[in-house]
Amino acid sequence: MSKINISEKKVIVLVAAIAQLIQQLIANMTIVALPQILIDFNFSSDTIMWVNLIYLCALVAVCLPFAKIISQYGVKRFIVVSVIGLLISVAISVLSINQFMLLFARLIQGFTSASLSISLYVMIAEGLPENEMGSALGIVGSAGYVGMLIAPSFMGLMISVANWRFAFLILIPILMLILFLLSKIKTEWISEKTEIDKIGSLLYIVGMVLFTYGITVLDEFGSIPVIISFIIFLLFIRHEKNYPYPIYNIKLLKNVKYVIGNYAAMVTYFTTTIAITALTFHLQYILDFEEYIIGLILIISPIIMIGISGLAGRLSNKIDPRIISGTAMSFICISMVMFFFIDFLPFNIILVACALQGIGNGLFSAPNNKYVLTLVDEKDLPDASSFLSTSKEFGKILSGGIYTLILSIFIGDQALGPEHLDNMLLASTNLMMFINAILAFSAAFLLFYSKYKYDHDMNSPISRILDSIHPLNKRKKS
Repeated sequence: MSKINISEKKVIVLVAAIAQLIQQLIANMTIVALPQILIDFNFSSDTIMWVNLIYLCALVAVCLPFAKIISQYGVKRFIVVSVIGLLISVAISVLSINQFMLLFARLIQGFTSASLSISLYVMIAEGLPENEMGSALGIVGSAGYVGMLIAPSFMGLMISVANWRFAFLILIPILMLILFLLSKIKTEWISEKTEIDKIGSLLYIVGMVLFTYGITVLDEFGSIPVIISFIIFLLFIRHEKNYPYPIYNIKLLKNVKYVIGNYAAMVTYFTTTIAITALTFHLQYILDFEEYIIGLILIISPIIMIGISGLAGRLSNKIDPRIISGTAMSFICISMVMFFFIDFLPFNIILVACALQGIGNGLFSAPNNKYVLTLVDEKDLPDASSFLSTSKEFGKILSGGIYTLILSIFIGDQALGPEHLDNMLLASTNLMMFINAILAFSAAFLLFYSKYKYDHDMNSPISRILDSIHPLNKRKKS
């Protein structure tokens, strides 16, 4: 790890936090603007979803291949290139005169967001000592979650002031600020150059594009591309095992702790993303709230996250991150159970559920990110960072696909509004929240189990009780 001074460390954290915030805003804010974009560019009801789909396809498809390229040609260099790419693509979005320009801009945003997400985590892991990494990841992770959660409110506010283009325009000076701050970082992180696995990269990209597209159209014919993608992934794994310079170190997946950490990250994004959507629908169509009130309700969670994430980062330097992450997932699980009963809850209890979700998200991000990244050797940091980013985006894609499928089963192509359709929307929300609660519970259980199974103190009373229940799990003293 290169030695850097204190001021440069602060700039690293600041750059990573702002960039993560902007990346999540770009990823999520267009959802609110889709109706206006549809009118402006004469999109059809089927093709309008490509505004978000093309971004997701591009991002998840190149995460793993980009990791090797980034680590070999310079982490800071790729952050600069990524920010410039985002700057250009945002400008294209503002100046778009037809749907093809906008889709091209979203494609570039997907590619550059993938490169940026990987590079930021590697920069923090390489540039900061382990005892400072927790706090830094707390700040950066919180910025990402805040960006994701406030994106709908941000776009809604910009539309009320001007239009959806204005939201992209606001991001341009912030991206220029990031470029200025990057000029203050003099350190570069480069790994040893090796051959790039072209066949593995192609298999992975094609597989992820097919899966991403298939999961978002499951209610139509999505099962076909999903099945094909699984076949391609099997070929990819077989190829990677036999190739001397794979794009991803498959051996990392043999580490159960590493897999659990990534699974928990996936579950967090799965539950958080779709909970926002389902809660918005409920507040708008069932409770008939105005848009500005919905925005105020949705802002509760990110505000609490900001206050808690820094504490979580500092705690992760003293307490096992799995304990903190498991506790966080427990809060998220409780909030999902409360949302499951949303139709029976008074309004103030719905606000409590939002607060609990914010506590869970705030506690989770930094400890889990630190835990996953510190499980691997320095040479595997790019792989771990790219897989962590992919896990999070995969959670968003999977939750959106499942919720779309549920809505198509319960509601179909009917417009929301009449009383019987409101009941169908409520049933859809209940089912989705039930799935969220099960996944959150499983993630919490696995994180706590990982702590007990692999690193527990044999002299502690809890360990002795658990060992008496599961004698086969006893570990020999070293």
